[in-house]
Amino acid sequence: MTISPIQQIVAAIRQEMVSAVGSPENRPPRRATMLRTPQHERVAPAGLQTTMARRVRAISKDDPDRGRKAFRVFLESLLLTELGEELINDPEFHLLVDRVQQQMEANGQVASQIDLAIRHLLAEP
Repeated sequence: MTISPIQQIVAAIRQEMVSAVGSPENRPPRRATMLRTPQHERVAPAGLQTTMARRVRAISKDDPDRGRKAFRVFLESLLLTELGEELINDPEFHLLVDRVQQQMEANGQVASQIDLAIRHLLAEP
């Protein structure tokens, strides 16, 4: 079984989140937004995945920053899944996404995983 670039980047983001805000077991409870698969993996609710895919497709193919924007959409979706969808309306959430993306892009090893994830996100179905 191979691990997709998306799965690798999700694992990296989760590790960064644990470092920054602690493990999920140590965080205060919140409204459940994650679904569990039979393998007990956390996945975004179907509506969030659909919204993410629609937003990525809406980015103009001529946009020179298309890859970075697609990764931001993915990152927002992942963070909303992990932290709670209600944060979408919190202005601080968008600043958090900015900081997380900048830190990830500044890390050479993670940046190469981001490039792979972007190619996967922008791949035609």
